[in-house]
Amino acid sequence: MKRLMIAAAIAMMALPLAAKAQSVVANKSTYDYGRNSLSDPAALNWNIEECSHGAIKPDVQEKLAKLLRVPEASVRREFCRRMLTAYARGAISYDDYTRFMSGGGLAPSIARALRTAGSSPVRQQGEKRGDIILPAKAKMDSGEIFKGTTIASGSDDLRDRRPTITLPVKCSDGRIGRIEVTRAADLMSAWGTVKLSDGSAGRLTVGKVRKQL
Repeated sequence: MKRLMIAAAIAMMALPLAAKAQSVVANKSTYDYGRNSLSDPAALNWNIEECSHGAIKPDVQEKLAKLLRVPEASVRREFCRRMLTAYARGAISYDDYTRFMSGGGLAPSIARALRTAGSSPVRQQGEKRGDIILPAKAKMDSGEIFKGTTIASGSDDLRDRRPTITLPVKCSDGRIGRIEVTRAADLMSAWGTVKLSDGSAGRLTVGKVRKQL
């Protein structure tokens, strides 16, 4: 087990970002919260991507490449993918998680997770329902100003990987319409237009791109 201690240098990199924000101390609530958060395939994939950008020392990267049996360039992503996927599936027990996060080295379940190349994020299946909230005083491109908060709801097929999709929506005020959006490659952002049955129309942004505007 001694040679597996090299992974402790990037242990914090493997934590779900939501759990990081709460505490760096391992406890049962943090463990359960992290697992519940990662049960959503989109959240799991997002956390793997964010985690994979963490810093790593060259010597640690070299040793992990041998342990994971991957090229050095793939070490960060593979480490994050295997760790977070095993964590989400419950393959890493709370006791092992606590030991790892407290710097006690890698328990057998974590060692197995790192050696298992077949670990992969859960595939997204079925439909996902989403809501777009149009707040009071929101102004559409067509000139309409909402007098109160309106929620437009619709569903999309998570298996559909086309960059541009059209979604039918129904609003809480009775209107119906369509939203046409172009999704980013990570499926975590989108931008497009919304057109409702009363003739009102506007533009929208969702996810990371919204923060950049």
